[in-house]
Amino acid sequence: MKSRILGLFLLLIGISSVSTAQYDNFGQMWGIENSVIGTGKVRGDIGYAFSIISYKPKDDTLYVFPRNSVNLNFDFNLYKHLHLRTSFYVDMNTSPTKPPFLSDLFYQIGWYDWHNKSFSFGYENYQPHNLFQKNGRKTDWLENFRRGFFFASYNYDLLSRRSGMKYDESSQIRIVPAIRYFYEYSDKYGVNKAGNSKITLSTAARWTIAKGIYIEGAVYYYPIKDTKLPWDADYTYGFGIFDWRAFKMNFSYGNWIANRFPGNDKEMDHDFFNGEVKATFTWAL
Repeated sequence: MKSRILGLFLLLIGISSVSTAQYDNFGQMWGIENSVIGTGKVRGDIGYAFSIISYKPKDDTLYVFPRNSVNLNFDFNLYKHLHLRTSFYVDMNTSPTKPPFLSDLFYQIGWYDWHNKSFSFGYENYQPHNLFQKNGRKTDWLENFRRGFFFASYNYDLLSRRSGMKYDESSQIRIVPAIRYFYEYSDKYGVNKAGNSKITLSTAARWTIAKGIYIEGAVYYYPIKDTKLPWDADYTYGFGIFDWRAFKMNFSYGNWIANRFPGNDKEMDHDFFNGEVKATFTWAL
């Protein structure tokens, strides 16, 4: 039954993407323009995400949790490059084996400047907020807030407008060095407090080849080795097709956790097949 609902859901998204392709936002479609509607200041996407998560809780038993979820993302442009962003994951798999570190809600607030040679900074939180699972772990909002992180990053584009590697306007290689600071961080089970003051340094790169098709990767360094958790990655990678404009279909694969370089301890059973596959449909008011 759930698979049929999901199939219908994706079909409706596909039909919608065709019927709305001529518009930039819902306000244009409805003939409405005010301070919110018709400006594109509120946008987001809706879609489906699938991943297979392998983990060991305190009893050291290996669990495999297939995560099938409807994903709802909202982006509120408050002022210039100041944004408030929220992401909701509604799991179709309600098994009690759901890892305690998975979240139904992510949120971010900060200055997100997408231009070349620009800084971004703010606060982001990916802690396990349980909104939809009745028998799941109760959410401690204040504790979760303390375990979010502050960040600063810098955008640098390698390709000039006249570069021979630019096939179209979307073609670019972007490098993004960043630093994250956690006031508090959890233990390796994602539940209890492990300590304070965690720092992560990273450098990410995305090569958009043409027509929004991209490949990306990032490397991470943990100056305080004792703060590194089982799902903290040495590197991440992904690929897909992305168009930021409204009423577009996007597809992606991303592998964000537990990848380790040879010689580094790997505590989680994680490989390419544990990555996340996602299909989304963008929208804007």
